[in-house]
Amino acid sequence: MPDAPSIRWFPGYTVVAVAAVASIASAPGQTFLLSQLNAPLRATFDIGELALNGAYTLATLTAALPLVVIGQWTDRLGPRHMLAVSGAAAGLACLVMSSAVNLLTVFLGFFALRLFTAGTLSVVSQHALAMWFHRRLGSIHGVMQVAVFGVWVLAPQLALYLIETIGWRQTYGLFGVMIAVAVIPAAYLLVKNRPEDVGHALDGDRPAPEAATAGAAALSSEPGFTLAEAMRTRSYWTLVAATFVPPLIGTAMIFDIQPILAERALTPADAAVAVSAWSGIMGAWALPAGMLADRVSPRRLLPVAMAVLALSSLSFAVVSSRFTAVLAIVSLGVGNSTVAACASTALARYFGRRHHGAIRSSVTRIAVIGTGLGTLVTGVSFELTRSYLPALIIFASMCLPVLVLALSARPPEAPSARHEQVADPAAG
Repeated sequence: MPDAPSIRWFPGYTVVAVAAVASIASAPGQTFLLSQLNAPLRATFDIGELALNGAYTLATLTAALPLVVIGQWTDRLGPRHMLAVSGAAAGLACLVMSSAVNLLTVFLGFFALRLFTAGTLSVVSQHALAMWFHRRLGSIHGVMQVAVFGVWVLAPQLALYLIETIGWRQTYGLFGVMIAVAVIPAAYLLVKNRPEDVGHALDGDRPAPEAATAGAAALSSEPGFTLAEAMRTRSYWTLVAATFVPPLIGTAMIFDIQPILAERALTPADAAVAVSAWSGIMGAWALPAGMLADRVSPRRLLPVAMAVLALSSLSFAVVSSRFTAVLAIVSLGVGNSTVAACASTALARYFGRRHHGAIRSSVTRIAVIGTGLGTLVTGVSFELTRSYLPALIIFASMCLPVLVLALSARPPEAPSARHEQVADPAAG
């Protein structure tokens, strides 16, 4: 009597779980958590607000520069080793911040956190997903983001409680230990670099009969763009633009939400509710956005998302109540989440897995630069006009060129005859 067919667990799902843990662990270097250090750092070192914001902006911009090199290391070493290395580096970055003694060392702490948490951990986590999923990448990315934002919703309250209870130094020291303990063992024990390495295929599909002996031969049927080749395509720069503008707007709006809403006669309590709504919608919309990215062409989905971003930016100029502020920020979150899901999946599908780390990190570098520049726009707007309205108009205007570019987004022609184009399920 023949044996019943065995059900094989697809290791890609385990990779998703570890990538989610690593993404969650990037929280200590994200703007929403670093903002909890604003008052303690100024009080401890007698630092002015402008000096502290300047240190953060400069640290963010400089931290973006090495990301392409980190992406190249990720391509060479694979996500397993790089997740572990990134976890160790992120833990050390928290310890650097906890040891700050003056403005210079605060800058170094910001730099290390922005580079190794918001930068490196995020890049390697996204890269790990792209190594295991293609057709379902958007949906898988959405599932992971739901988990990440579900935890992040609670992170600011936890950080504030710890800072008030044990102090900001001890809090970031604790964060460093937690990151290392959570990420390093999980990466080495649970992550494999590619499905072909363990006899599986992308998306958990049934491997071809020759897969066991062909090894990584499946990569030869994918687009195999190098970073230099990708940068010569219009599609790359369209995705760069789409990855630059939304984080620039989103970071500025969240960072300055209190004064922006105060200009509309709303209170800090209203701003707190709006930020909670932002976190909630970023988590709740992540899965629908991922499913849309799997089913709708970028040249249809990206323009709609950019239009939503433009309208949401302008809507902040007319909010008149807590309810309308929540509507404005929810629409901003929907636009941001949709663009992130669409651009993330398009990068892997357009340019392939072979050099995905270098290509993704180059795009992430631009996104990180955007997060550093957004608050500069709002700051200059208020400094020159005593109003945030010019910044809101600038944000909406920045969406329009990206919208136009996205209308013609499509998979680029393969760089050479030996690379056959992978069919994009969302193309057309």
